[in-house]
Amino acid sequence: MDELLEYEIEATTLQEQGTMRPRTVQEYLTLPEGAPYFQFINGEVIDMPAPNILHQDIVLNIGSYLKDYLRHNPLGKVIIAPVDVHFSEKDYYEPDVVFIARERLDIVTKKRIKGAPDLVVEVLSPNTGYYDLTHKKFVYEQEGVREYWLVYPEERRVEVYINSANGFVLHSQAVKQGTLQSSVLSGFEMSIDAVFE
Repeated sequence: MDELLEYEIEATTLQEQGTMRPRTVQEYLTLPEGAPYFQFINGEVIDMPAPNILHQDIVLNIGSYLKDYLRHNPLGKVIIAPVDVHFSEKDYYEPDVVFIARERLDIVTKKRIKGAPDLVVEVLSPNTGYYDLTHKKFVYEQEGVREYWLVYPEERRVEVYINSANGFVLHSQAVKQGTLQSSVLSGFEMSIDAVFE
């Protein structure tokens, strides 16, 4: 079965179960802090069930490697979920990992990030994969995210896209083995083994 179709079926099932409720952005912003977590995608509040352990291991691994790189190369700030990234009145996301360049740190406020991070990492899961591959990817591209990583845990695969005049284009990928390279963070490399450690 096609990968995107599998994620779409899961998202549709969640919608039919009533886990997606249309609300205004004002209602979304009044949700209490902490679990359960939500994202506001294309004007709808989407429940985000707790991720599994593999998902969180991957987020921690990527975030830690980026943090270590930035200790030696103070180019900006890395932040891991949950944190709201405000793109528009219809789109407030919680990417798994984001990097914001030093010269753009003014978009980071006490409560959220207002505008496009330079780098976004999304670890796909059955509950969120459809959005990461469709609407969110489109918004990231249109709003100027410079680099977008898609992590497929079950396949031990990572795709790194860079934003070009023609939209996102594949820059680097690794499946089961190999090394990922970033165009945003010069000299940053991460082995696939380190991602899934």
